[in-house]
Amino acid sequence: MKHSPALPIPTFSEVQSRFAAWRKNKQSKCIPEELWEAAVTLNPEYSIHKISRGLSLSHADLKKRIASTKTRSAYSSNLSNGFVAIDIPQMQSAECIIEMEHRTGNKMRMHFKGSVDLDLQSFAESFWSERA
Repeated sequence: MKHSPALPIPTFSEVQSRFAAWRKNKQSKCIPEELWEAAVTLNPEYSIHKISRGLSLSHADLKKRIASTKTRSAYSSNLSNGFVAIDIPQMQSAECIIEMEHRTGNKMRMHFKGSVDLDLQSFAESFWSERA
């Protein structure tokens, strides 16, 4: 989302007015990105249902955009902490190779076949800790 933290978050009525003005003078069927961004900023203060009804938007499209914004925000937050979480699903009879290299030069390579009954996250966190 391109919304700057320095700018005030628009009120519900301001966003409604912006949508009304766009609909009155629209030149294409696609809602401009800045209007979508303004609608997304109304959540979580307002529910997705209230926003979609008040702005005459598709509930499903708005929900996807809000979820996408939260995902990007969480990803950016993890990157700023220097750690990116990797969700490793349980696999049936699969093969997996994990290679890691610490900034100190230490290397670790793990090769798994079949079901793995290890806490890979703890294993990786111990490798990345400053003690490594």
